[in-house]
Amino acid sequence: MQQKHFLNILAGIGLVLAILACNAPTPTPVELSPSPGGVESQDTPLPSATQPPIDTPTLETLSETPTPTVTETLTETPTETPTELPTSTKPVSSGPLDFTPPTTLDHWEPTGAGEMTATFTVEIIGGAPPYDLYHDVEYVKTTWKTNPQITFRARGCSGIVHTITVKSADGQIVKHDYWISPPWCEN
Repeated sequence: MQQKHFLNILAGIGLVLAILACNAPTPTPVELSPSPGGVESQDTPLPSATQPPIDTPTLETLSETPTPTVTETLTETPTETPTELPTSTKPVSSGPLDFTPPTTLDHWEPTGAGEMTATFTVEIIGGAPPYDLYHDVEYVKTTWKTNPQITFRARGCSGIVHTITVKSADGQIVKHDYWISPPWCEN
């Protein structure tokens, strides 16, 4: 509080000094004219009789005392150093992974040479996408859908028997065998 009061006093004194410096009388400039022969005149200008002398106030000399310096002391905030490196996290699972094995084909069409292209839909429940799909041991695709389609080739009129494997992003794996009677032979 004392420091603030002291600074206010110093600011007031500085303001008074600035006002006095701006309003102080200044000497009248002397115009020199060249004299014949290149010698300049040494005449002293005469004071003007119309202006009364102005008293200039005398300023008291302030004793210079050192201005106190404010220094802030910052306290160090300890930073915690990690003891373990962060590891990637697995996606949040929506429950145990499972799917319903297909019982019928969604679509089929002949491709020639006695083969058919067949498609069915797998309904995935739980786990966390993306899902990797395998038909038997062959990779089919990765999908974010919970109802992806699998297309494969079939031949003949014997039952379609295969294994479907679904791997979830959260690490769960489920396998189911399925059997479908070929609809193109049902005549």
